[in-house]
Amino acid sequence: MTDKVSKADSRRRFKWLRLGLWLLGVPLLLALGSWQLQRAEQKQVWLEQLEQSPATTPEVALQRLEASDWVPVRFDLELMPLKVFLLDNRTHEGKAGYEVVIPVRVDEGPFWLGSLGWVAAPPRRDELPEINLKRQWLLAEAVLSRPLESLTLTGTQFEEGWPRRIQSLDMEQIRSSLALSVEPLVLHLKTAVSDSIMPRAHIYTGIPPLRHTGYALQWFGLALALIIWLVWAGLKERRGRAADV
Repeated sequence: MTDKVSKADSRRRFKWLRLGLWLLGVPLLLALGSWQLQRAEQKQVWLEQLEQSPATTPEVALQRLEASDWVPVRFDLELMPLKVFLLDNRTHEGKAGYEVVIPVRVDEGPFWLGSLGWVAAPPRRDELPEINLKRQWLLAEAVLSRPLESLTLTGTQFEEGWPRRIQSLDMEQIRSSLALSVEPLVLHLKTAVSDSIMPRAHIYTGIPPLRHTGYALQWFGLALALIIWLVWAGLKERRGRAADV
């Protein structure tokens, strides 16, 4: 009698486990696979956007930005190194450094932000690289985007002094620091503006689309394996109950 009760309890627990896997495990694995496919599609769209012919006027660039995340551009802009921001935690070939960001003006219009490239960090954290820039007009090749979202904590305060180390492109704090009206637009320059600043060779879009597709297939494969196991376990339990009758 005790063995039958114990076996019944074990089957009941196993049944609840299978039900939980059907209701939670399988949908979760399918959702992860679908998310990876969406990321693959997004990355492919980004790559296609970056391969487009450059916009040659700010007006055309802004129109294209309404439907795109990245817009290649090629037009005149004015470097306005009134104040220099150093975006922290940027690496190049394993070396720590900063992304140099300054206000720029396009076609004598409103101010945008210009990301000039990467500069190496000094050995000591309490030291900052020396940035020597002059106000100038130049024909620049760049990629236009909105400020990228940051994972830094809300309310992080900027440091004092110039050049100023920052953890994210917080537009409100940037406007306050510059005492200027700056549009939420960033030009990632490919054109070199200084020997000490390495311009951006390409826009890093993260994992390529094919790898996302590979991850999706892995998640779908795990979902399929789990479904097969659940069906097999259910049939085995049914045969076991029939044998006990």
